[in-house]
Amino acid sequence: MTTAHPHEPHAGSDMFDNVIVGVADRETGRDALALALQLASRDRPLTLAYVQAVLPKPGPDAGARSLAADRRRALERLAPLKDRSPDSRLVCVEADSVGGGLHELARRHEADLLVIGASRRDDYERLFLGDDTRALLEDAPCPVAVAPIGYAARPPVIENVGAAYDGSTESRRALAVAQLLGRELGAHVSAFEAIPVPVDAHDPANPQPEIDRDIEQARRRMATLGDVEPQAAAGDPEEEIKRYATSVDLLVVGPHRYRPVDHLTSGSLAQRLGDRTPCALLVLR
Repeated sequence: MTTAHPHEPHAGSDMFDNVIVGVADRETGRDALALALQLASRDRPLTLAYVQAVLPKPGPDAGARSLAADRRRALERLAPLKDRSPDSRLVCVEADSVGGGLHELARRHEADLLVIGASRRDDYERLFLGDDTRALLEDAPCPVAVAPIGYAARPPVIENVGAAYDGSTESRRALAVAQLLGRELGAHVSAFEAIPVPVDAHDPANPQPEIDRDIEQARRRMATLGDVEPQAAAGDPEEEIKRYATSVDLLVVGPHRYRPVDHLTSGSLAQRLGDRTPCALLVLR
């Protein structure tokens, strides 16, 4: 990578140096910690963070006692995770929301990576209770890595790193980070481009020749990007990227500027991938 973003790994670094691991519960905490241990620099301690949502209390004394008890219970939940990473720091913060608390903690500590576990809530629960994973991926102050459900039980190695690519500046950044992580981890690197199915094909009854042509052109474009395996497929971009994600251990996605329409729909691509990502996901800032 010729130039490094201030919140991304850069040439000469040992991946991510200042990593915060968001711990919502024991299961998601184990998944997030397993991913953080693979991405973080070997000689830098992790920060294990639990956010205690602060709700209105009946009185100042009762509120103080309740928060103190919540803090003790949170630190007790973090203790087993610390056994897996003895040098880690334990932090319990109070905030209006999990997303807001972790974002503020990342800003305060100038973190260069925030690692979380994927949400275990179904669509019904998300509708009424919200989704911490989606909230954390929205305008985060640093890159966010999402560990899929059950990640702690997987082999502790990243052998294949992929990047979602479409030729944009954001996707070139994603590929550059994927290539750097590939070198650091000794992993194979590939780039994937989803090709839209042509709506104005010369022969609408048989668009396959034009699809094959577009796919071949995409692979040729990516073949000039360096030491990376070019892959492409035609279809709905989100579905094709999800299918591609099943073939890699870590998928790097470029940054996305959130628009008002994202709140009216099902969120950005990164947020939808984070809901049920089949592999570890790294979303750049």
